[in-house]
Amino acid sequence: MRKGVVLSLLCAGALFGAELDIQKVVIEEEELQTPTLQSDEVKFTRQQDLAEILSKYIPEINMVRASAIGNDVVLRGFKRDDINVLIDGAKVYGACPNRMDPPLMHTSIADIQSIQVLEGPFDVENFGSMGGAIKIITKDPQEGFGGNLEATLGSYGYNKFDLNLHAGDDKLKMQIGITRENSEQYEDGNGRTLVEQNWDALGKTAPDAYQEKYKDLDAYTRSAIRSKVVYNIADNQTLKLSLYSDKATNVLYPAFQMDAQLDETLMLNANYTIKNLSRYSKALTIETYYSSVKHDMGTEFRNSAVIMGGKMYRTHHVESRIKGAKVKNSFELASFVWTVGLDGSVRKWNGICLNEPSKTPRQVRIPNVETKNSAIFLKGLKNIDNVSMQIGLRYDNTDIKAKRFDDPTIANIAAVQNYYKDKHSKNYNDLSANVVVNYNFDEKNAIYVGLGQGIRVPDGQELYFVGFMMGNWSRKGNPDLKESKNRELDIGYKGEIFDTSFNVNFFYSDIKDYIYAYKSNEGNVDPNAYYLTWTNIDAHIYGASLSLQRAIGDYLMVEGGISYQRGKKDDLIPGQNDDDLAQIPPMHGRLALSYDDGEWYMMAESIMSAGWRDYDADNGERHVGGWGVVNLKASKDLTDNVTLHVGVDNLFDKTYAVNNTYVGRALIGGRTPVLINEPGRYLYANVNVRF
Repeated sequence: MRKGVVLSLLCAGALFGAELDIQKVVIEEEELQTPTLQSDEVKFTRQQDLAEILSKYIPEINMVRASAIGNDVVLRGFKRDDINVLIDGAKVYGACPNRMDPPLMHTSIADIQSIQVLEGPFDVENFGSMGGAIKIITKDPQEGFGGNLEATLGSYGYNKFDLNLHAGDDKLKMQIGITRENSEQYEDGNGRTLVEQNWDALGKTAPDAYQEKYKDLDAYTRSAIRSKVVYNIADNQTLKLSLYSDKATNVLYPAFQMDAQLDETLMLNANYTIKNLSRYSKALTIETYYSSVKHDMGTEFRNSAVIMGGKMYRTHHVESRIKGAKVKNSFELASFVWTVGLDGSVRKWNGICLNEPSKTPRQVRIPNVETKNSAIFLKGLKNIDNVSMQIGLRYDNTDIKAKRFDDPTIANIAAVQNYYKDKHSKNYNDLSANVVVNYNFDEKNAIYVGLGQGIRVPDGQELYFVGFMMGNWSRKGNPDLKESKNRELDIGYKGEIFDTSFNVNFFYSDIKDYIYAYKSNEGNVDPNAYYLTWTNIDAHIYGASLSLQRAIGDYLMVEGGISYQRGKKDDLIPGQNDDDLAQIPPMHGRLALSYDDGEWYMMAESIMSAGWRDYDADNGERHVGGWGVVNLKASKDLTDNVTLHVGVDNLFDKTYAVNNTYVGRALIGGRTPVLINEPGRYLYANVNVRF
């Protein structure tokens, strides 16, 4: 059994995401089958990336706004590498050290079949699920020949077109899809574009402010191509092959010093499953994957580029590649259904700063860091009457090595070598484990208790980042970092009262050696300048969530959810006094009323958040006001093959922000951080044609 949140996207080609009837459920994995879940009909939303969809429908998830696309998420206070993102079981890492290209960006919303959000350290199959995991499953091709075409228009010049084709029989099926989208800069409730929000925070003459001539740039342009083949070799054997390629250009990031000139993704994935091979193999699965993410970012649009007559600016060329494989086998023994497996991956991360347009090397940033992981895992499930129990165990061995500290392109190479000395490689050996017990009082009421430990090792940036120029560190890694361990207790109740279904959950996370970014000026030549670095601290996060759903008559449905978390440092960082953890979202909730008679679908919803009152002021966070917005939408099948969706988000044109200004996001230097507001009133319409 495993606690999770599931988003099922069933209609082909959901262009802007989906209007999702989300339920928190207790999932029982009997005989290692795919979890049995209640399917939720796809409707529509106007969101342009997955982070917005998740944060809108799951109160435990908060979006970290960076741009019109490419936004990150925080899950119950856990962020960045604390949470795992998997696409069809494959890992993908962004290349940008500032998380301009987080893992959730590297998938096409039109291609998503389902999403499972697992909270807590209860996933032993995958490396690094310390605080939770987000598992994305893409659509399989359908039999026969057909497809769908979608077109979406929205406020602020947004347009998106998606075509998906499929063909095949019960033996061999294949599909291919293409997507293209573009958007101008959106405006917040005060009518300010992304560039104008940057100017308001920094002033128009600041080095990191946009040049006047670029004020009307588009927010981004993006295109993707995807394909998938499913071959049923025999009744008990299936092979799946998939490819995904994505390219985004000139993505504006007003809260950072640079903009993304290029984000380019290539993902390959293969999965072979054979069932009922023998008494000791109910299902044998072999998975292998490869992904490459190239990220070019530069200062071309900023005032800092106006050097030597405006002919010189900086670019960073960063690439992250990972390849991995997993073998797992399920069988029954001693009344348990067991899964045992081997898991391994190799990630390479390299980045260099160049002077443009000459392309002369200026400085290495990520010194070709290689992370090798190998693991063995075991999990088991047993049902006894009304009780089910899941146990999990995983052992990881991880080697991390930096290979470019002798590179002469590094500015002040002697100082850099002296700092990292002989600490160019690290080794970690770790054990993750969990036990989850579920007791069903009846068909509608159940209580569950979970206790687990999950780990995550530091990444190449946290260990070995190089940011030493002109006698100062702007950012530097900490080669002495230990791995983080999350020891968590979850208690939940799922039930029904007065015809209202609900799910309530409480959790407490005790985090040992939490990897935490902070600002320091120790050792800098300029005493007024700070740099960003990382340290280990002990900390704890606790919180609760509640979700409700009630049908009213045959056509109306009321649903809502609310989430609350607090995070505290058990160890204060030297020279600092604030014991609040950063990026712990305030109370957040959603309430929606929907009508669905099979012909018309309509929804009115309100999404609300309290203000930020507990925040890490020592590391750049500040008070951000609470907010509430109202969204309306409607959908109708015009014919058997044509559906029209229309809607308006932020009906009353509110000005608000969903995240904060933590320096751990690598925001703009020692200057005033830029807080990016959400879009103002946003109108959209989508037409879906199926054939």
